Amino acid sequence: MSHMDLPPTPFHEIDLMEVPRLQSPAPQQRVAGRVSLSTAVVHPLTPQEAAAGDAEWLGFLTAEAAHSDYLLLSLTCAFRPPANGDPFADAAVGILLKSPDEPADRQPIAWSISPRKRSHPVERATTVALTAKLAIVESTLEVTPGQGREELFVVGMGERDSDPEWRVQATSRHPLIGDETFTVIVKATAGTPVQAHVTVAATIKHRRFGLIPYRADLPAALRTIDLRAPTGSPNPDTSTTPPTSAT
Repeated sequence: MSHMDLPPTPFHEIDLMEVPRLQSPAPQQRVAGRVSLSTAVVHPLTPQEAAAGDAEWLGFLTAEAAHSDYLLLSLTCAFRPPANGDPFADAAVGILLKSPDEPADRQPIAWSISPRKRSHPVERATTVALTAKLAIVESTLEVTPGQGREELFVVGMGERDSDPEWRVQATSRHPLIGDETFTVIVKATAGTPVQAHVTVAATIKHRRFGLIPYRADLPAALRTIDLRAPTGSPNPDTSTTPPTSAT
């Protein structure tokens, strides 16, 4: 097993827009200061990095490199509900992988995702562990004694598909607050362009109006990520405002 230290990236505060509903003709509400999204980290994996010291797997990946590329994509979402305000009930982060102008059999897929399951929030992960089979292993995990499966906080889905997503749920033990890092290893046809289209949604439990769904109003630089861009290249039109707590 090998470990990769992911570089720190700036956070960008994003607004939440109320999802239009037929029974609510009033103008949709915009909520600011509660969610921030990091600039994505993109890292092309060499056969050596992916093989993690396994000679047999290295031989396979070296041969595979002629027609497939593996790229690591990681981003962090920060949830910051106000101290005495309306809490988050749930949230979702989705990634749609595409190779523009390529046929269906040459579209990228999520080869491995992290986290798959998590029982409650953990500290922001800056290290990603890769096994020799290109599966991501949780870098940190907390388990509460006696905590049942119904208390799952994060569930990831969509491995081997082009649209992985994570659903985050507030539980009776833990509110939805803090930073969550989402990582995917993308398998793409060698040399083809690869884009990741990001969506973020959340439900806020208002004391007066009940559960209201929202969708993040993401700027273009956070909404669409070019996985073939040179590593470390800045994204244009992206604010570097750090996350702040709403009051």
